[in-house]
Amino acid sequence: MLGSSIKEDLGMTYSMEFREAVARAYDDCGSSIEVAEQFNCSEAWVRRLIQRRRETGSLAPRPTRLPNNNKLDEADLEQLRKLILQTPDMTLAELAEALDTKVSVPTVWRATQALRLTLKKSPSPRPSRTARTSKHVGKRGSANSPKRS
Repeated sequence: MLGSSIKEDLGMTYSMEFREAVARAYDDCGSSIEVAEQFNCSEAWVRRLIQRRRETGSLAPRPTRLPNNNKLDEADLEQLRKLILQTPDMTLAELAEALDTKVSVPTVWRATQALRLTLKKSPSPRPSRTARTSKHVGKRGSANSPKRS
């Protein structure tokens, strides 16, 4: 048998050879039930395959399209742009709260990436000239401490 119900369950597409064999078998007998039993595939899939051939002239699978998961419309994106321009040091969480629509932090991050906006953080203060800015490697006299000359 050329087909497999496991293949269909996993959402994989059937090969063109298999599709052509199914279409030939359907042309010979005219029954999607018999063809589905013969090739161990779904009866509905056989009907859709023949319908696609009738409508488009091709047995090729339809190209996969990614769903549009954009939660923010143009008005939301404009509001986000204004918020960032007014207060560039807002965090993503603060921006998500400030938007009227309920969106997550990753959604706001993707929107800022799409708008090519960067969030500017307040610059950190200059390092202290009197206090230590880094730790010592080890205690004095230990094996890890640097040698003094």
